[in-house]
Amino acid sequence: MRIAHTMLRVKSMADSLDFYTNKLGLELRSHKELPGADADLAFVRDPKSGHEIELTYNHDGRDYDLGDAFGHIAFYVTSVDETFEEWRAKGVEFSLEPKTMKNGTRIAFAVDPTGYKLELIEAPDQA
Repeated sequence: MRIAHTMLRVKSMADSLDFYTNKLGLELRSHKELPGADADLAFVRDPKSGHEIELTYNHDGRDYDLGDAFGHIAFYVTSVDETFEEWRAKGVEFSLEPKTMKNGTRIAFAVDPTGYKLELIEAPDQA
């Protein structure tokens, strides 16, 4: 068994594609409209891990409540401070600026255009 992808419903496909590809550096694997489903699907891929995120935009105008059950998507980075500065310079918003946890782990939380949280974890050996 292997995890295939993680799906996120997005408020704007254009904003989400710009965010995940141009700002975060994920690769666009595919983008297509599903006329019968009245939706667009795009798959972005992390070139290092191979993990994919499916971005789904529904054309029917419905609004989504992110709820409080979903937490975040985590990214290992070589340096939280350097990634924070790089992403912030590209216009990425943060809900938590870099900080060191009691266990010594350095983290930060970014927010995508829909409101999903993305955790940065400083782990040079895993980045």
